[in-house]
Amino acid sequence: MAGASGGLLAASTARAGGLGSIAMPMLRKDTGEAKDPCGSLAKLREEVRIFRAGAPAAPLCIGFVEDHCLQRRGDFSLILDAVAEHEPEFVQVFAPASTSLVQSIRGAHSGVRIMAQVGSSSEAKRVIGEAKVDVVIAQGKEAGGHGLRPEMSSGTLPFARRVVQLAEGTGTLVLAAGGIVDGAGAAAALVLGCDGAVLGTRLWATEQALGDQEKKNRLPAADCDDVVRTRLYDKLNNKCQKEETNGLLWRHPYDTCGVIRPETWAEDATKSWTTEEARAYLKSNFALAGDGVGSINGIEDAEEIVKNIAGDMSSALVRASSLVS
Repeated sequence: MAGASGGLLAASTARAGGLGSIAMPMLRKDTGEAKDPCGSLAKLREEVRIFRAGAPAAPLCIGFVEDHCLQRRGDFSLILDAVAEHEPEFVQVFAPASTSLVQSIRGAHSGVRIMAQVGSSSEAKRVIGEAKVDVVIAQGKEAGGHGLRPEMSSGTLPFARRVVQLAEGTGTLVLAAGGIVDGAGAAAALVLGCDGAVLGTRLWATEQALGDQEKKNRLPAADCDDVVRTRLYDKLNNKCQKEETNGLLWRHPYDTCGVIRPETWAEDATKSWTTEEARAYLKSNFALAGDGVGSINGIEDAEEIVKNIAGDMSSALVRASSLVS
């Protein structure tokens, strides 16, 4: 989760038995400033330090957005430098998870396990059969944040089930993502045949998550009806980032976002925007969220959330089993 999942949240998740991830969405060369919001190698170094101080025995996972981490397409040097320096046990790749990048990461660190987040069956087939990743994250369109355009993706339940079928016999693990915020949702992923679940929105609504506190506070107040997957976020975000990051944009087909809908979003989508207007609108209006946000009741401690989810999963599975005759 770009701008939300740093070393503190990853460590809290790990202490409860989950796999926490440090997100480095827009990796750039060192600027000399560890607080670089775009994600420099120095910033990653600081977040890894925080993680290892908070969970010294836990496996390290670093997540990259492939397109955003490149100086130009096909140049994986920054990602490979980061992998070689920190030797994470897991690397998560998204948007896209190209076979060439997966192979390059394995060349830089032979012991790494690679997790590829995908949003379509065609992507899943490629990362399982061609890239031979260790874990596939099947992201449905109920997810918050970035994902494939709705016309190119499926709901979490049918998509995760299909990826389980595609992975059968390969040894590749499957995790479901999108709309899962509690133990019952995670248990549903297990019933589908998945090996686990990925939680985004639920873990952004925590005390340890980074990000805009005002937007984070909108999550407990929102319901599932308030969430929309829209291209407006990236229409405005790309306008700002084109000037700020030398054109590192969210590109088709990953240019839709699950957000809490601004009241005027339908009419706003057709307006013309200056860069300053776009920046101000993004700051005051959009909070990223998935469809499960309606089941979030507060900003809580991440470690306690993960522990409670584990217990609730067991209860949900027992209940489901009791209904079978």
